Amino acid sequence: MQRLERLVGKTVGGLAFAGGLVVLLAMALLTVVDVVLRRFGMAVPGSWEMVTFAMRWMIGLSLPYAFWAGRHVAVEAFTEMLSQRAQRFFIFFAEILSAVTMGVLAWRLWVRGSQILAQGTRTSDLGILVFYNWLPLILGCALSFLVLLVLVLRDGLVVWQGDMPGKEPRR
Repeated sequence: MQRLERLVGKTVGGLAFAGGLVVLLAMALLTVVDVVLRRFGMAVPGSWEMVTFAMRWMIGLSLPYAFWAGRHVAVEAFTEMLSQRAQRFFIFFAEILSAVTMGVLAWRLWVRGSQILAQGTRTSDLGILVFYNWLPLILGCALSFLVLLVLVLRDGLVVWQGDMPGKEPRR
């Protein structure tokens, strides 16, 4: 299980880093260049499409890491009142619900994305297949589903085996 956890952690961490790199290079630099060029009466054609495309990839690549690292929005006011065992169970239950949600989202996004791909619709400025705007969200939800399955397996073992000394519940 530890080898699987290390593999998942390194994979989603690398994807999140790549997503951050996309933001830095594509979104920030492109926006700066576009603003500077506008000062001289020029612009980068399709810059809005490129920036929104990069943002979609950043979100899609970072979403699985947010689940893995517990860096998503968490409501702790309620769970802090619970015992450590109850906290573990609550987190485990939330991971199950999150896995189901991400699985359904991945499936429905894939169905809709397949329809869009079949239509062959392209963006107005750059002529990119609109499907490629959906692809990072499909992948992000699908990878998040897989990450959550690993978390459910790991934390399910902890819940059913009882409290493990010295190990705080993930939030």
